[in-house]
Amino acid sequence: MYNWKKMCGIVLTAVLAGMTAAPAYAAKGKKIDSVSINIESRFELGMKYGDEEIEVETRGKHYSFDYYEIENFGFEWVEDDVPEISIYLNADEGYCFSLTKASSVKLKGAAYVKASLQNNKETLRIQVKFRPMSEMVGRETAVVLTEGGFASWEEIQGAGSYELRLYRNGTGIGSVYQSTEDIFYDYTFQMRKPGTYQVKVRAINKQNADNKGKWMESEPLTVSADMADAIRSGTAPGLPTKGKWRAEGQKWWYQHEDGTYTQNDWEVIDKKWYFFDEDGYMATGWIQWEGEKYYMDDKTGVMLQNTTTPDGYILDSEGHLKND
Repeated sequence: MYNWKKMCGIVLTAVLAGMTAAPAYAAKGKKIDSVSINIESRFELGMKYGDEEIEVETRGKHYSFDYYEIENFGFEWVEDDVPEISIYLNADEGYCFSLTKASSVKLKGAAYVKASLQNNKETLRIQVKFRPMSEMVGRETAVVLTEGGFASWEEIQGAGSYELRLYRNGTGIGSVYQSTEDIFYDYTFQMRKPGTYQVKVRAINKQNADNKGKWMESEPLTVSADMADAIRSGTAPGLPTKGKWRAEGQKWWYQHEDGTYTQNDWEVIDKKWYFFDEDGYMATGWIQWEGEKYYMDDKTGVMLQNTTTPDGYILDSEGHLKND
């Protein structure tokens, strides 16, 4: 067991090896029958014991925070951990602790476990626990946005999915965030215009979707007119998704190598654009996407560009309907 101890202060930094010696005399004086403390903490998966950030602030009179100790066994925080620490409070001179029930300890930022008196009632030890590490996400990683229109990042511990937003010239594209369980995202459809692009990504915990990591940002990327043309034609370099076409009756869907499939989104397959509906099936005919109308070939599902649809409407080089 590594038993870490941190000394008092608004931001705690010093780590000691053991407990301080108890005074030899008995405390006498006025009794402190309740305590109230605020705790702010930051634990991350993969973080070493002792690197966590904990602030303890007392909200009562006649006592102060001294230090805390980690009660968990191990070397770093892992998904099976439920962090527990013991907080030590010291009574001011002329006072001593006299707590008789758990309700006498008021906590904010952690859950109460137990309390005990030490050093002839001059010290109060309060053991508390925090939410399980399985409900947290690990540290951020670098995010890369390629000229070919793909965003990628490293897997983050504890993440079940990722939330993304793409920006062009400082303005978010589309009205909603994207979501994926992969560690890459295909933005080739949204990056078909010249401009400066940046993507932001954050991890969503796999057990509690309300727990989200910090936003991670790619470096700004300038897409030239030539590269935008290459993205539109499907010839730009990137992270092509490998997979196989699958049929269910008259419906087709595309299964990726890892078993996943695209839903309610675009995908480039063999340099051709396809759209898959909310159930993952390939769309045909007219579709509407972010205020624009597109036509997907009735047989192949390929997006038509620079042509006239079977029902007589003209499409531009990006597949947009020109005359509505």
